[in-house]
Amino acid sequence: MKKQFLIFTTIATVLVVSCSKKNIEAPGTNEPEEIASAMAGASKGKGNTLDAGLLCRFEFDGNLNDKTGQVAPGVSTVGRVLYTADRKGEPNKALRFNGAYGVTISEVPLDTNRSISVWVKKDVVVLGIVTPIVEGMNSFVFAQDQHMYMSGYYNDAPGTGQYVLSPGMDNNWHHLAATRDNNTLKFYVDGNFVGSSPTPAGTVFPPVSEWLLGWGYNAGYVYWKGNIDELRLYDRVLTAAEINKLSNF
Repeated sequence: MKKQFLIFTTIATVLVVSCSKKNIEAPGTNEPEEIASAMAGASKGKGNTLDAGLLCRFEFDGNLNDKTGQVAPGVSTVGRVLYTADRKGEPNKALRFNGAYGVTISEVPLDTNRSISVWVKKDVVVLGIVTPIVEGMNSFVFAQDQHMYMSGYYNDAPGTGQYVLSPGMDNNWHHLAATRDNNTLKFYVDGNFVGSSPTPAGTVFPPVSEWLLGWGYNAGYVYWKGNIDELRLYDRVLTAAEINKLSNF
């Protein structure tokens, strides 16, 4: 596997976004221009629905299958996975990561316009190294930086980091979402706009990407401790209204 993933450092990311260290559960507010465009409609001629442009949907309800059938099932790095209760308290409906294994999803199609949505619940404060939670080659990354969450995007051009850092978060379930096009990466937590980062020029996309859940590359492969539920990947930019709806499922 090529080590072409985002390499984070705490110092570099803090310089990108200035944010409060105070623990909160619903950071930020929706960005005005996103709200204004919420009813603009989805691409692909499918209407403004949460299924339009959906590349895959992993519910983790006792298995690693993509509910859309478009992407192959995930594969554990140790041959087995752990399940736990989801954000609604339903048993065996979310993935449990104990810091000793990860899951790989292969052959996910890439596109310039992308969105990602996932529920996460961290176990502990991570010190010393930013730990990937969901990481896609030439695509999105969600990671944990101390008690904060980070959204990033791997761009195949030297010195072109694209990151946004959240305020401090507690250890409850939180919804993370991000959108990215040729202009901007936008990060949302619990349906609220957190911040954005400009998309650098020079990005080169392969036709497909590999995704790592519960682990990723950051100066060596590292493993995360926490829970993941309801991962969705899109080949279009979701509106603020759609992201808010996903955060209330």
